[in-house]
Amino acid sequence: MTTTTIEPPHLETDLKTLCLSTIAAQWRPLAEQAAGQRQAPADYLARLVHLEVTQRRERRIQRRIQDARFPMLKTLDAFSFEAQPDLDRDAVLQVFDCSFVADAANVVFVGGVGTGKTHLSIALGMACCQHDYRVRFATAAELVTLLVEAQQQGRLQRKLDQLARYDAVIVDELGYVPLDKAGADLLFGFISQRYERRSLVVTTNLPFARWSEVFLDPTAAAAVIDRVVHHATVLQTSGNSYRLQAAKRHQAQASGKDGAR
Repeated sequence: MTTTTIEPPHLETDLKTLCLSTIAAQWRPLAEQAAGQRQAPADYLARLVHLEVTQRRERRIQRRIQDARFPMLKTLDAFSFEAQPDLDRDAVLQVFDCSFVADAANVVFVGGVGTGKTHLSIALGMACCQHDYRVRFATAAELVTLLVEAQQQGRLQRKLDQLARYDAVIVDELGYVPLDKAGADLLFGFISQRYERRSLVVTTNLPFARWSEVFLDPTAAAAVIDRVVHHATVLQTSGNSYRLQAAKRHQAQASGKDGAR
């Protein structure tokens, strides 16, 4: 015989007031299940509350991922370590526990174009979101544009304060696009503000010896390197571009099909 659970007065309204949406959706089926299994009231309540907490955490993580503004979603599972035999896999796995964020430390991916740096940085950002950290992704050019526009509008400090709320900021493609003196100075200020306060994840195609090409001043470049690397894990990628290799494979397959006709 199936027992129908009668809703107590004001329950739906009270749950809505308390923003307990998962409990509101699940209390009845779980109550009927608990009654059928003769579950103790405390166990039923504990299960219901745990479900609410779990669903809230999942929604919060999804918001973290959306707020990060990743250009695409990448995971470490999808990264090909076989294509990067010189990459320190153990060191990569270690940073993916995301403990560096609590230490306000940094991670730097250095390597040629198309060797997986952006993939790894996005996957690391995703992992940080899964650990409930606030993350922001931007290319170096996009970040500098944000800062320049904020300065022109007289709200640079406000923008820096907004960025300071993120536990980790990913600065992708440092060195790909040349900066002017004003942009380089703003980027220097941003990095200096985060030093030993919040984490940076940086990807760059330039070895540190060439960072003066970005910051247009050997002294400024040395100061930036000092701040970025002081508490950092530096990971080196190498080899040919994944995209170039994929294009060559595609071309070879297409040629093979044409030849078979």
